[in-house]
Amino acid sequence: MKRTKAKKTNKKKLLYNSPQRPLYLAPPHYTIQENRSWVIRCTNGATATLGATATLFQLAGMLGVIATSATTSSLICDQFKIRRICLWSPVTTAGTPVTNMLKWVDDPASTVTSGPPKTQEDSSVSFDRPAYVCLTPPKDNSSVFSQWTDSSLTTAWIQVVAPAGSIMDIHYNFILDDLGNTSAGPVLVAATAGNIYHKSFTTGAATWTTALAQQNPI
Repeated sequence: MKRTKAKKTNKKKLLYNSPQRPLYLAPPHYTIQENRSWVIRCTNGATATLGATATLFQLAGMLGVIATSATTSSLICDQFKIRRICLWSPVTTAGTPVTNMLKWVDDPASTVTSGPPKTQEDSSVSFDRPAYVCLTPPKDNSSVFSQWTDSSLTTAWIQVVAPAGSIMDIHYNFILDDLGNTSAGPVLVAATAGNIYHKSFTTGAATWTTALAQQNPI
């Protein structure tokens, strides 16, 4: 006959809800405005950009605007910075080279520093490899291009050379500034008030617009 062992019970164990740690005696601090990241892909269609600059205001409009009427808008953010810009340019005719370039402007207006002497350029003659460049700001935070900038500034920021059919990815850091008033955005055409749009911008003869119609280019 097997003997079964009686289950031991711990009568001394007290059941209680342990306090949450850390135990705050007052509301804790928290980050009221998060640093957000966003990548916007845009194309320049059938017109080449032979060499022109994009301004901070244009880059902020591409990041996003909120339509306040059919023709007016507010920028979706008041401050942003560019983490990276990458550019692909396809070959359209075999044996005919294409060349693209990205460059920080040499002497941005209303600043006390000059742009870093950094220019990215590439060429291709092959269908299976587009010309590709990727521009990043200095990592030591000493350059004005590494800083947060005001979205409403019309300062020239990026110089672009891009053949027709190029694709450009703009990597942003930004905050939604709900501690103050929003900045006025660019003029719109046939917008719906309350909608968020990505505003196309012109560099030279080319117009850059978002790659997807679902992203509300305007």
